[in-house]
Amino acid sequence: MKLLENILLAFCVASLAIGVHQLYYYDVQEVYWILSLSVLLFLIYTWVKSKNAEKEKSENSEQKKNDISNNKITKQYSDKESSNYTPPKKKRKKRK
Repeated sequence: MKLLENILLAFCVASLAIGVHQLYYYDVQEVYWILSLSVLLFLIYTWVKSKNAEKEKSENSEQKKNDISNNKITKQYSDKESSNYTPPKKKRKKRK
């Protein structure tokens, strides 16, 4: 998560906790603005998070296109010594 996302989420949770705490002592009309601020911060948080996800997705697709065009993608397990390649198990012979 990005720094801005963390800050928005922290303020959202903090304002919600303050709003719920104030509901014990005051009417909803007096605490409404705090709860509205919490909802607004949450909506901004989801919007920023979706924008960042779209940005990362577009960057990944561009890099993938560059890798394909430069023939940098190699077949998996082509180098058996440096990968986690495990050969298939051999079949056991049945006893008679």
